[in-house]
Amino acid sequence: RLAPVLAIALVVAACGGGSGSSIMVSDPWARTSPMVAGAGAAYMVIENSGSSADALVGAKSDVAKTVEVHETYEMPAESAMPMESTGMGGMESPAASMDMGGGMMGMRKIDKLAIPAGGKVELKPGGYHIMLIDLVRELKAGEKVEITLTFEKVGDIKVTAEVRAQ
Repeated sequence: RLAPVLAIALVVAACGGGSGSSIMVSDPWARTSPMVAGAGAAYMVIENSGSSADALVGAKSDVAKTVEVHETYEMPAESAMPMESTGMGGMESPAASMDMGGGMMGMRKIDKLAIPAGGKVELKPGGYHIMLIDLVRELKAGEKVEITLTFEKVGDIKVTAEVRAQ
């Protein structure tokens, strides 16, 4: 009786069934954004309870033509002013910058956001976030937005983000 159970356990372990990444997403939300803004942002907490690291490598949503993983960073003073296209629905801004009190902050696309084994990463305003570019509709408070996150190891995870006026 015990032999078949042990055999199945060995097959599962050999295939990585017991030691792979286990990604959980909590508190997904998006900011309200009028159509004239052309872009929006979504935030959440991504936790990896697995024993190996994983990475967020992409995202998609039916509310935007393009969805990217972005980071906010402090721009050097000498590069803070030239106007650049942000790729956000034709909007122009100084390198998608904002003044956060200590200097100019910019946003840029990243190809991979590491989620460490046994750790978590918070996507929040002023940090990492999901950028919804070329919105196809306005994001209104109380609505729900579906976002599919793509991870390097675990693949796609669908989340529903509530739109909040924050």
